[in-house]
Formats: sequence, structure tokens, C-alpha cells
Amino acid sequence: MKLVQTSIFFISACLLGLLFLIVLGAWSYHEVESKRFELNSLAKLNNKIDALSVGSDNLLIFRPDDGLWQVFLSDARQIQKDLSELERGKFNAQRAMRHIDQLIKSVEDAYQNLPDNTAPIIDDSQMNPLSLPLRSRLLINQVADHGIAIESSIDQLMQENQQVIESHINRILFVFMLSTLIFGVLCVLAFNMIYQRIALPTRNLINTIQKISLNDNTARAEVFGKDEMAELSMAFNALLDQKDRSNQQIILQQSELTKQAELLEIAGRITKFGGWSVDMKTKQVIWSEMVAKIHGKPEGYSPTIEEGLAFYIAEHQPRMQELFTACYQQGIPYDAELQIINSAGEPVWVRTSGEAVRDIDGNITGVHGAFQDITERMELENRLRQSQRLEAVGQLTGGVAHDFNNLLTVVIGNSQILTESFEDSNRLKPLADMILQAGYRGADLTRSLLAFARKQPLDPKPESIKQLIDQLWPLLERAVGEGIAIKFIAEGPLKHVLVDAGQFENALLNLSLNAKDAMPKGGQLVIEAKNTHLPEQYAQNNDISSGNYVVLAVSDSGCGIDAEKLDKVFEPFYTTKSKDKGTGLGLAMVYGFIKQSNGHVNIYSEPGQGTTVRLYLPVAMDNTLQRKVNTQEPNNLQIGHETILVVEDDPMVREYVLTQLTALGYDVLSAADGKQAMDILQSEQKIDLLLTDVVLPEGFNGRKIAELALKLRPSLRILYTSGYTENSIVHHGRLDKGVLLLSKPYKREELASKVRMALDGEGQVSSD
Repeated sequence: MKLVQTSIFFISACLLGLLFLIVLGAWSYHEVESKRFELNSLAKLNNKIDALSVGSDNLLIFRPDDGLWQVFLSDARQIQKDLSELERGKFNAQRAMRHIDQLIKSVEDAYQNLPDNTAPIIDDSQMNPLSLPLRSRLLINQVADHGIAIESSIDQLMQENQQVIESHINRILFVFMLSTLIFGVLCVLAFNMIYQRIALPTRNLINTIQKISLNDNTARAEVFGKDEMAELSMAFNALLDQKDRSNQQIILQQSELTKQAELLEIAGRITKFGGWSVDMKTKQVIWSEMVAKIHGKPEGYSPTIEEGLAFYIAEHQPRMQELFTACYQQGIPYDAELQIINSAGEPVWVRTSGEAVRDIDGNITGVHGAFQDITERMELENRLRQSQRLEAVGQLTGGVAHDFNNLLTVVIGNSQILTESFEDSNRLKPLADMILQAGYRGADLTRSLLAFARKQPLDPKPESIKQLIDQLWPLLERAVGEGIAIKFIAEGPLKHVLVDAGQFENALLNLSLNAKDAMPKGGQLVIEAKNTHLPEQYAQNNDISSGNYVVLAVSDSGCGIDAEKLDKVFEPFYTTKSKDKGTGLGLAMVYGFIKQSNGHVNIYSEPGQGTTVRLYLPVAMDNTLQRKVNTQEPNNLQIGHETILVVEDDPMVREYVLTQLTALGYDVLSAADGKQAMDILQSEQKIDLLLTDVVLPEGFNGRKIAELALKLRPSLRILYTSGYTENSIVHHGRLDKGVLLLSKPYKREELASKVRMALDGEGQVSSD
């Protein structure tokens, strides 16, 4: 309010000064005009007095009649009246009035007292004042003196009036000049105030606004004084500060929105997730970048509703049409998993969901929703289902293999005896040989099943893939035949792998035989090996540990396998070959062996192009190669004389083992379960070797018996036998350290060899 008050003050002062000058000028003008009027009146009065003087002379000289006296007296009285008027006008006319009175009296006296001998003057020729009597002349002089006094008084009044007029004019000029000076000073002060208080702050505000328009966000208006303009400048600066804070907040919000958008983009890119919308009034379809990418279309692609529906496979289009129609007509949301064919002709599983968009009146105006590529998830679920199916088959297979191997042990063992007994019989020996060969085939079958079920005991060691393949190469060449070119390619120096050499050779041989069957007219078999690293994401998707591996790729140029059959090729007894060319256990065995070796296997095939099977084997931490044990069967049976305790729950197997060991010269004790075994072990009976089945009834397994036996007999030797190993002596698919295992079914020669090895010191188990 200070600026307003100051402005009002200066405006009021200027108006008052102007009013004062107007009033002063009017008053001075009035005074001057009044004095000029009075001055004119005095001049006229002076003329009247001159005329009165002449009249008095005529009256005294010529002695006219009384009429002239009355005229004179009337003029004198009129002059007195005029003087009285001047008196009321603040003029000092008393002296003049007094002289008029004296003049009238002197004229009256002279008129009345003139000598009688004074003759009236008839004309001008007779006028000679010297001819008048002395008394007459004195009276006339006296009257003339009064007239002069009156004129002198009138002259003095006129001079005084003239001085008053000049005084008024000078005063007017002085006051006007003073007022003009004061008014000028006020105007200068007002201009300075306007400049300092209004113009300068206004220019400063304009300059500040110009700087801000040039993106100088640091510009601020300078504050002058403490008036309203200063408050305006401070308010403007506060507004700029608020704007900066708002801009900073907006920038932070934009940054946060940008981060969120980036996160959404990253999430959408990782999860292959996008959004879409349809305006039912315009029929316009909007796809996000990811949705367009899933369909194999460029960013910004906008199809029609019909074009969007056409991407779905034929059997899914009616379902999608039904869901979409129900959504935009009835507002029913949907969420479905369907399959599309993208622009590249590739099948893609998608999860599509939608919901209705309504206006303020509740009317459906469109549909929007989400779209996600779930192909990988569907593949993972499919692999999981396959893995679960294979696991279930493996559990079943492992359970059957135990009993089956016990039976085969008896069949093979006794078939050997029959074959030797019927050596001279041309009729019975072939039959015995057929039984023995059937037993061997059954043993191979159970080994394959156990390999698939990951129940076979492995003894992995650091091995060189190249050395293993070089040793197996002659057998591979004979197996595939001359019509197939076989080639091995090693990419760089290969790291050593942790693998069971015998099972690896069986797996590679099975893959080579499968390749041969896929190329009946000949072709090419290529075995490639290289070091690789499996990343975390790939490892999680394929149920394997990430890290370093050696990948072995076995590729053929055969007929290939249809896509719908690839998911089943690792299942036991599934085969694409004719019944007389395979059992369907080769790939199942390879699958089980690789999985049990903590590796990974996958298969890729195209009809007419061939098949590639990749085996991923873990790299060995210890690269020291182990000398391979000679597993060749001895030419002669190894006999002995030691005492052996046989623990076997199957009576036929137990009887067979007793017969064979007795025939080899050993003293044999037998037990059907763990309780009987412990009774014998606690006796004073000499025992050199404990030959025990791993799987025993009543939860008293072979490992437990061996541990208790070693506490009683520390020097006791242990040999395990089993057709189905549990986690008692095998952990993570590996035999425990120091464990010697005789796998069922076994030949007489294998039994004799393993018993001898155990007695010679290779089968002791520590008691800890």
C-alpha cells in the first residue's frame, strides 16, 4: 500500500497546488480588475472635480443665478457620494471628502459674501481677474486652493490605487513562480518516484521474463524498496521458485515414469509381454512393440480385427472369436492360452487376455488386454511332463529290475551248468544254449532299463573324450559298416570330463547304431566335440547346473524324425524303427546315463535332413587321468578255500550262489536276512568274506550289515551284489569309495573273479 499511498499523496499535492494556483490567479485577477475599476472611477471623479472647480469659478466670477448654485451643489454632493463609495472600497477618501466639504462651504461663503460692487462678467472680453475686488479675488483663491487640495487628494488616491495594483501583480507573479517551482519539484519527484518505484522494477521484470524465455531458469527479479512493486517482484520470484520446484518434481516424476517404463519394457522384453487395445467405434487395433514382435510384424503395425484373428491357428480361431465377441458385447473378460502362426510361419503359443472398456455411462467402447509369448513355458511344461513321465517309468523299471535280475541270475547260472553238462548231447545242448542266450538278452535288457532309470552304479573318473573315442573308433567303423562315412572333429584342446568310460562307450555305440539305421542307403556320420559353457538361464530351463561342459554332437544325414515324435524318443520301448530292428531302449539308456552323470542331452531333427544328438558332459575338476582297470574276464575260473558268508533273501539266487561257490572250493555259510547274518557274525565261526545283497527285507540292508560286521570283525572283506542299487552304497549315481559291487545278473566267471578280488583286499569298507 505504500506505493498507492505515495502516489495518492503526490497526486493530491499536485491537484491542491493546481487548485491553489487557479484560486490565486482568480483572486488576483479579481483584485486587479477591482483596482482598475476603482482607478477608472478615480479618474472620472478627478474629471468631475475639475468640472466642479470650473463651476465654482463660474459661480464666483460670473455670479449666475441660484440655478447654477444648485448645479454646483448637486455636483459637489455627487462627488461626495462617489468618495463615500470609494471609502467602502477600502480607499482612504476622508481627506478628499473633507476638502469637498470645505470647498462647498468656501464657495457658499464666497457666493454669499461677495462684494456688492462686483459686477457680473458678461462675456470673455470682460474677464480680467485683476479687475475684481480684492476680497473677491481672495475668496476665489481660497476656493481654488480647496479645489487643488481635492485634486491632490484624488491624485494621491490614484497613486495609492496604482501601487496596490502593482503590488497585487507582483504578488501574483511571485506566487505563480513559487507555485510553478513547487509544482515542478513535485512533478520531478513524482517522475522520479514513478521511474524508481514503477518503471525500473517493471523493466527489471521484463528483463527477467526475457531471460526466462531464453531458458535461463536461474534468472530472478531484483527487489527495489518495500512497496507494492517490491512485493510484486518478490511474488514473481516466489512464483519462479515454485515453478522450479514444480519442474524439479515433474522431472523427478518423469524420471521415475521413465524408469518404470524402462522396467516395464525390460520386464516385457524378458517375459515377452505386451499390451493391445481395440476401439470398437473406429475398429482400430493398436499393438505394443512386443505384441507386434510376437506376431513377426514391425513396430507400429496396426491390423484390423479380422487380420488379428487370422493369426490364430484354424482350430483356435473359433474359440478366440467367441471370447472376443463375448467381451465387447457382454463385457465378459477372458484369459486363454492359444496358438498363433507368426509372419515367419512359426507356431507360437500365446496367453491372451482382454476386458471391456466403458465410457462414463457404462457403455462398452472398446476392448484392451495383454498378450504374452508363452512358447518357452509350454516347452518347459512339456519337458517337465516328459521328465515326470520318464521318472515314473524309471521308478517302475527299477522296481521290476531287482526281481528280474534275481531271476536272470538263476537262469544264466544254471544255463551255464546245463550247457556244460550237455556238451556231448547234440539235442539238449542247443536248447541249453538258447536258454543261456535268452538270459544274456534279458540281462542286457535290464541293464538298459536300469541305465534309463538312472539306477545303474557308475564309477566316473576323469577321462579324455578324444582318447575314449580313439579306442572305440575301430568298433564304431565296424558297427556302422562301409556304406557310411564316419568322421570325428575336435574343436580345440578338449577338457577332461568326469564320466564312466564303459557306459560312455556304450552310449556312443548306441547313437552310432541309431544313425546307421537312419541311413539305410548310406550317408555320413559326424562326431563333433568342443568345450562350452552353459549359462544360468539355459541351465534353469533344462534342469541342469550351469558351468563348463564338453559337448559331443553325433549327427547323421538320415531320414530325420517328425517334430511330434521327438518328445517321445527318450522313452523306453519307443522306436520309429520296424519291430525287427530295435527295442527302443538305445536312446533311453543314453538319456539315463547322461542324466545320471550330471549332464544334459538334447536332440534336434528335421525330416529328410538328419538328426543331431548332443551330449553335455561335466568337466572334471581333477584332470589327472586314471588308469583303466582291465575288466576282461579271466580265461580260467579262480578258486579258493576261504569261508564266505552269503546273505541273500531270494532262495533260488541263494541256492545258486551256494552251489557255485562250493564248486569253486570255498566254505559257504548262508543267511536269508540281516538277523540271521548278525547271529552268524556274532558267533565264533571263522568268516573271511561277507557276500551280501544290498536290498534286503525288513529295512536291514546290506550296507548296515557290513558296517556292523566290520565292528565285530575289522579284517572282514565285503562284496556287495545287487540287481537294483539303492542309496546305501550308491550316492548320486556313484559307488561309494572302497565299495566292490557284483551286479546282477552275473556269470559264474564274474562271480569267481569278484570274490577273488574281494578276498585279495579290494572289498573292505570302513566302519565310519
